[in-house]
Amino acid sequence: MTLNPQVRSVRIRIGSYRVETWLILAGVFVLLCFAIVQHSLMAGNESSDLHFLGVPLDDVYIHAQFAKNLLQGSSYSFQAGQTLTADTSPLWVALIAFGGLFTVRLELVAIALSMLAYLAIGPGMYRVARDVFGMSENHARLAGFVTVLSSRLIWGGMSGMETALAALLMLLVIEEHIRSRKRNCIRVREAIWLGMALLVRPEFMFVALILSLDWIAAAFRNRSDSSEAPLAILAVIGIASPAFLLPLLTRNSLISHSSVVQGAGISFIPNIAYLLYALKILASNNVIIFVFLLAAVWLLRRKSEYYTLYIIAVGLPILQSFIAPQFRHSGRYFFPVFPLIILLGIGAWKEIEQKIHTLNSIKKSIVILILLAGFIQIVRWSFIAAESVRNINDQHLAVVGWLRQNMRPNDTLAVDDVGMIGFFLNKPVIDLTGLMTPSLWLLQHDQDSVWRSARKSGANLFLIYRRLNPPFYEQHKDSLILQHEFPVRLPLASAADTIMSIYRVKEQ
Repeated sequence: MTLNPQVRSVRIRIGSYRVETWLILAGVFVLLCFAIVQHSLMAGNESSDLHFLGVPLDDVYIHAQFAKNLLQGSSYSFQAGQTLTADTSPLWVALIAFGGLFTVRLELVAIALSMLAYLAIGPGMYRVARDVFGMSENHARLAGFVTVLSSRLIWGGMSGMETALAALLMLLVIEEHIRSRKRNCIRVREAIWLGMALLVRPEFMFVALILSLDWIAAAFRNRSDSSEAPLAILAVIGIASPAFLLPLLTRNSLISHSSVVQGAGISFIPNIAYLLYALKILASNNVIIFVFLLAAVWLLRRKSEYYTLYIIAVGLPILQSFIAPQFRHSGRYFFPVFPLIILLGIGAWKEIEQKIHTLNSIKKSIVILILLAGFIQIVRWSFIAAESVRNINDQHLAVVGWLRQNMRPNDTLAVDDVGMIGFFLNKPVIDLTGLMTPSLWLLQHDQDSVWRSARKSGANLFLIYRRLNPPFYEQHKDSLILQHEFPVRLPLASAADTIMSIYRVKEQ
């Protein structure tokens, strides 16, 4: 029987994407497993606000609140009308706002976006490994499945944060850079991806610096074609301009308010504890891939296409140890380097296979161990993510429910963690940490001044972590009446303290 040419064409197209389809299905299965673990730990305690899925970080609701204000015609803001660079991911906010055209459940939009970004990384890795780095079909497939089984990328895919998108953009930027370097000419496509990446995470400024230096070196060594360089530069600046113009217009600086609050600054001595922390996370994601990463220093020394990957993958955590090292959020600030680490690790394994003639059974055993190492970490991180969601719900979501029932019309609320509370209550709040209330950031060295400024602004209801800024509570506890406390169930995964407390100011 002769097949209709159109049917045959469809079959050929489906067959040509068979590996990518399996990678996507594997990713969907892993995400489903994460969701099942989350629901089992929640034990049916979800509220009407979070009936489907929860999030592990309160920051998801900061993104959602900024997106909500954009949808309502306000400026880039948390408090409607007060333009503020307390969110360093304008593109992520814009994507959530676009999803808000179809649903008011912006937290679900954020989760769906992070899921889609994660699902795209695996097939992308397979294609890049095969088509850009010239790996065999088997090695390219292995790279794809190791990516799908990367626990930190899965965490990003379930988080509702921009982490998975940043990892995907890292892969796309590197892909276009290596393609262009092989052609020995600068192309605008690389600039487009890089500009978008800069709108997602400020860490991509380091990536932009490394890629620029690589092109400058290429121009001197090989006299590469730089005819498109002016257009590429304009594309990067044009696309990424909101990330720099917003802080410039709001605070006369190229550094966002969020970066300042999180401790952006240069130290001449690296934070050794942070380097050890980063090393632990990089190694534990897949210990065998990490061993191959170390071996890649020697094995890939003659393959120049891997140099940029190594500099970025190793250089970013090192740079962060000098500039605002962040131990919170499970280390997500350097998660985008994991696609590069996987490419380096699989590239080293490919070289080992070519140099050492071992039995096929041994080679297969190593591949199984690589996948098993990833699977073990997936199990571990599914519980870490679920515990984080549970902690957020135990405190932030429970507080929202309490405030809806007990907050008086004339109350003014001052809080230590504003995301979910500001999003669901849809009322102005005073941020005691200074992130959403910049005037209080300047007073953080003197908690008595923070108290007096908040009271002057009318705050009479305080939602605080007593251990976050101990002087704040200790100096003013005699003026406060405890209303309710919200503890979390251990282990403590993401909250600033084990107890979030609501206090009302004593009436004079």
